[in-house]
Amino acid sequence: MINPMDLWSALSEDLQGRQNQGLRRVLVPCRPLSPTRTLRQGRSVLHFASNDYLAMAWNPQVRGEFTRIADQYSLGATASPLILGTSEPYAKLVESIAHWHQSESAVVFPSGYAANLGTLQSLVSPEDLVLSDALNHACLIDGCRLSKATIKVFPHRDTDSLGELLANLRGRFRMAYILTDSLFSMDGHVAPIPQIESLCREFNALAIADEAHASGVFGNRGRGLLDAYRADPSVWIKIGTLSKAIGCTGGYVAGSHLLCDTLLHRARTLIFSTALPPAILGAAAKSIQLIQNMDDQRLKLLEMSSYLRKELTLRGFRTTADTTPIIPLYVHDPHEALRLSEKLLDAGIFVPAIRPPTVPPNGCLLRISLNSDHTHEDCQQLLDALG
Repeated sequence: MINPMDLWSALSEDLQGRQNQGLRRVLVPCRPLSPTRTLRQGRSVLHFASNDYLAMAWNPQVRGEFTRIADQYSLGATASPLILGTSEPYAKLVESIAHWHQSESAVVFPSGYAANLGTLQSLVSPEDLVLSDALNHACLIDGCRLSKATIKVFPHRDTDSLGELLANLRGRFRMAYILTDSLFSMDGHVAPIPQIESLCREFNALAIADEAHASGVFGNRGRGLLDAYRADPSVWIKIGTLSKAIGCTGGYVAGSHLLCDTLLHRARTLIFSTALPPAILGAAAKSIQLIQNMDDQRLKLLEMSSYLRKELTLRGFRTTADTTPIIPLYVHDPHEALRLSEKLLDAGIFVPAIRPPTVPPNGCLLRISLNSDHTHEDCQQLLDALG
């Protein structure tokens, strides 16, 4: 047993330990100036740090729709969707998401994090088996824990190990779920979607994909990686976000009427949260409408990704071969990540240093995030600053 003073002393020691290890975090106020520039520490700098892959947060039509609806509705939704929060913009957004993903229905959550937690808490029981990729996002990990299911973590994208786990364990459990990001947020890797689907068929399992970083960027009309691989909707549960390529905020699940009705009755992160503001909902619906016709921007993203990866590799930097707008620049430890990020900031470029616990202890990196407004000149400026 400890007293309150001992608790505060232990917390202080923990923060000091993080400082010594290069893991201390601070909030740095920023003022976005454009899709590629921000005011940071009093300077206008070029940044490769946002998840706004198609620059929709700055799109004039999306911003105009936000303003138009803000003038017609209350500032906040004032209640949960099941009470007063299902405004006309809410219903329109649900319809837009379902049409976009060619699904029967959809459910809109206050955040992508809430969408993952709510879906897992609603579907997974203590009698179930959950198999989770080692590099899944924290919201999937936390959803696993809330479910109280038996959780097994398989090595990143290792479908051989995943198959062995299913062969050894599947028969002991009511249901089995395979959890994966479709596009991993730090390393920019693409999940082995066809192989996971095959294992689901073999072992009578369901797969749940967090498409947060893939929606808008991949697939026909930007529907995501599940669409790009023509994944079977009877095998996969699709979770997405409104806060990245769509440029707004919030999360969603697109699927059958049965799935969506179940979430409306069971998802605590939906039932006990105030709905998103009407203006945000309307802006997201407008963004989804526009994104479906932005193949040129998607192609530009992939071309710039290939170019920058090639040039980084030629200069001796360690990165990945995936063609996605998330480009990791691997370093040895947290201190090196901070030093390199500071070096770039001195040169007028902001690229964030990613350190544990966001990544494993040996996975420190600088995360370069491209968006469709970046130019080859911007990439060249980054390469010159890296040296």
